[in-house]
Amino acid sequence: MAKKNKKDDLNGRKNSKKEVKNDKKVNKSNVNKITRKVKHKSYADETKISLNSEIKKTIWTCVVVLLVLGVFYIISVKATGNSLFKKDEKNEVSFQYTEILAGSSFDMGDNYYVVYYDMSDSENDETTELTNSISNFRNKFPDINIYTCDLGNAFNKPLVTTNEPNTKPIDAEDLLLNGPTIIKFSNGSVEEYIYGFNDVQTYIDSFSDAE
Repeated sequence: MAKKNKKDDLNGRKNSKKEVKNDKKVNKSNVNKITRKVKHKSYADETKISLNSEIKKTIWTCVVVLLVLGVFYIISVKATGNSLFKKDEKNEVSFQYTEILAGSSFDMGDNYYVVYYDMSDSENDETTELTNSISNFRNKFPDINIYTCDLGNAFNKPLVTTNEPNTKPIDAEDLLLNGPTIIKFSNGSVEEYIYGFNDVQTYIDSFSDAE
């Protein structure tokens, strides 16, 4: 009986040691988990702080750049008297509507000219010559309104024909154009209608020759 009690006592001690050992493992595992969580949270906090710091630096950099540009702009305006927000009335009147769509042909004022040609074909010699003639016309006669209409524009192509053009249109829907054309409009009506590259070129250049 004494031997049995002694054996039970030894087994109890062994079990107690195992429990203590298991408790230590559990505690160690919990400590490792907590440590990992703390490290992860610490890293996340550091990342968040670093990100916020970078954002603040970027914002301050932009603010400083804008302030510097503002100072230079103010100095430039005071030195030259020119402002980006100051309208050049002369240029606005002369060049704001130099190119129009065919649909606006009858709506540009009292007396003016519209030259219709394919402006997209810049490598064509005729296109270049016509463009230069129009530019010279504008320089010599800034008070005469002459507009251009690009027949290469998709919005204007429906008005282009390879047949005879309509030389007496009464409105924009009535326009029918065959190649380079210049029309003189007066009070909403067609006063002159000239088509064909040579005739249009000669007509425009005749203003310069008559000067």
